[in-house]
Amino acid sequence: MKKALLLISMLIVHSSISNAQIRLSSINVNDWVKKNFSGQGVVVGNITHKGYPLSILSFTSSPNVLQVPKGLILSSGNSYNVAGYNNSHNQSSTFSDVSVPEVDKDLSAMIKEKLFDVCSIEFDFVPMDNSIQFNYQFGSDEYPEYVDSPYNDIFAFIVSDETGSKNIALIPTTNVPVSINTVNFKTNKDHFIDNNLYKQVVIKRQDPVKSTYRGTFPGRVLRGIASVFGSPNYAGSADRVVIAPDPELLKTMDQNLYRNLRYDGITKKLVAQMYVTPYKKCHLKIVLADVSDNIYDSGVFIEDKSLTAKKDPSQPAFQDYPDLSKVIDPNLILQGKKLEEIIPDSYKNQVTPAIVNNQPLPPSPATSQPVPTTPVQTNTESPKPAPVKAPVSIPVLENAVIYFDFDKSDIKAEEMAKLKDAMARFQKLSEFYTFRITGHTDSIGSMAYNVELSKRRNQSVTAAVNDILGIRNLPAQPKSFTEPAADNGTDSGRAANRRVEIIFTRK
Repeated sequence: MKKALLLISMLIVHSSISNAQIRLSSINVNDWVKKNFSGQGVVVGNITHKGYPLSILSFTSSPNVLQVPKGLILSSGNSYNVAGYNNSHNQSSTFSDVSVPEVDKDLSAMIKEKLFDVCSIEFDFVPMDNSIQFNYQFGSDEYPEYVDSPYNDIFAFIVSDETGSKNIALIPTTNVPVSINTVNFKTNKDHFIDNNLYKQVVIKRQDPVKSTYRGTFPGRVLRGIASVFGSPNYAGSADRVVIAPDPELLKTMDQNLYRNLRYDGITKKLVAQMYVTPYKKCHLKIVLADVSDNIYDSGVFIEDKSLTAKKDPSQPAFQDYPDLSKVIDPNLILQGKKLEEIIPDSYKNQVTPAIVNNQPLPPSPATSQPVPTTPVQTNTESPKPAPVKAPVSIPVLENAVIYFDFDKSDIKAEEMAKLKDAMARFQKLSEFYTFRITGHTDSIGSMAYNVELSKRRNQSVTAAVNDILGIRNLPAQPKSFTEPAADNGTDSGRAANRRVEIIFTRK
């Protein structure tokens, strides 16, 4: 009986693994963006895409394989190769010539390495609320061998309007972009799923068989030369290092994943989110590329119906706004109209200046004063008006930047003098200002190392501020090299990036 139960349970497990899979199919990108991607509170239009047809496909996944069950994949190779048993430690396909790098102005502004196999989707959208978001997973066959290397395949979700742009493919609660070097088996590993079954294996060669036969003199000379200059497969060479499946790693893997996904690593499901101005046209660019060479594929899985907008009162300096979805046509905004041109007059006094017309808010009933048509005659003396206080002129408090030497976190004497001066100015105006601290590095070294270096620089500054003002537990953000102030391709640019910024803001 026990054997029968064991057999039944094994069949059930095998059946569940066999049924788990990823299905891929070709797709019309325009239709997908309009009908499948955009969800509640978002209207989209003006859609374009770039890349080879096999780079962009639709997919469906069993719930026990990907955390994103259905959507679209953008890949730096043939997306059909993503599905299947992970029977190779490096999967690779390319549509480009390694001698002819490609160009993408947004990605090239983020990294200096060469780009290949660029694919992208771009479109305009109008959000009906102040917070947009969508869900995704990023996977790659650059894992794990090329973590902390220049082969850091890149992707980005760039939201822009006429005021600027921002990449929102970020590690949760940080400003650090998601990439192979920032989310992996050793950095931000809580957001990472390992799917690598392979490791380096040393194959030991047996000792050569001894023989009394010495051969001819020319033959002995040729064999001696071959033992020095020959290929690793020559019988006289040393041990060889190869990549092979590891039975111990296999025990730790998710069978449903490695039997159906060929990427050696993938992030958990992440959320790209950004605050926006309701009813204002924005632009979203989803873009991905191979970096430094055109081999070993990466891809991003984007979830159907996850592009949504919602009202989020927790936004800093949130100002409420009415629901205009039933009284305006957002497609007119996509075509270039401004909200103030299409909003009914009856709603204009309900919308904040930040959203429409840039006009000051009308006075509230509590503060408006009726003007009498004739003077009121009384027998009592009119009270004297209360004195009006002159407006207080608040001086501008300039931000401070503390610079550091290469790979150092100690504050130099001249920089400490700047810090003390900044804190003295802040102390005089502390009732009007607060401040935050951000640490930065140049681009030399890995992301993980530079995050720790920027933390140490932050700690030096916060400790000094505590000594000067007695303020403890100051919040500080380590930015690593994600927000350069200058070009990391020059010595002077890198020197300008090795810094801690003290940013003063009005209360």
